[in-house]
Amino acid sequence: MTGVADRFVEWAASCLKDSEEGVSYLLGRGSSEEQWARHSIGFVAGDFDPDPSFDPSHNSLCDDPSRRDAWCDTCRYRRWSSSWEDGGDGKKVQLVGRRVSGSVVYPLTSYSGSVVGFQTRSIREKSFDTFMCSKRPEGFFFGTASAIHGIWSTGHVALVEGPSDQMTVERLTGISTLAITTNTLSSPQSRFMRRFVKRAYLFLDTDKAGRDGTSAIISRHGSDFDIIDVPYKHQAYKAKDPNDLWKRIGDDPMKRHLARAMGLV
Repeated sequence: MTGVADRFVEWAASCLKDSEEGVSYLLGRGSSEEQWARHSIGFVAGDFDPDPSFDPSHNSLCDDPSRRDAWCDTCRYRRWSSSWEDGGDGKKVQLVGRRVSGSVVYPLTSYSGSVVGFQTRSIREKSFDTFMCSKRPEGFFFGTASAIHGIWSTGHVALVEGPSDQMTVERLTGISTLAITTNTLSSPQSRFMRRFVKRAYLFLDTDKAGRDGTSAIISRHGSDFDIIDVPYKHQAYKAKDPNDLWKRIGDDPMKRHLARAMGLV
């Protein structure tokens, strides 16, 4: 039986097909329909409310607010995704799924392809949130399931911070690309890198957090594999990340700019 994260990702992917606003948002960030299908990207158009009775880990402690460690993933999702609204007579009504309505869904996967969580990004305001399954022993990224075979065969990977950056760099460089979903590698992600990677191209953000993350990765892994800190800044434009730069210069100039920055031409 599939877990709540798998079911939510599948449901959201089906919603994206019929969502003009979700499709418009993703096209405006330089991704392709082929990438949406390959990465199982979705959109929250409605309220997804799973039945806890179908979760084999559902138990009596799921009703105990003090035992979050013991909640099943379905009950954790229901609380995480809910908003509370006035139902009349001073009573609050729990609306499961409502808090993430109008968000793009980016699945987070392990190297084996298992969905271990997902990141949601609102298209109406600049906000995002992440839901993770309670048991996730492997390092996870956005893009792992589709990138892993290229990483295995070449040992090369591009690292970016966010999913929009991942799809921009992946599409325009052809290199297996992973989004770490923050500004530096976690311990499980570091183990993944040491195990599979021979060369890493870093495309982290140009702000202080991104530069600090880049320095931390170089310091921690400089002796584990080759690291190229890609100087993708553009002399004519200020851009915080690869997707931001793409929005300013477009496909062909961005493709040439990245190839030069990576030393591939």
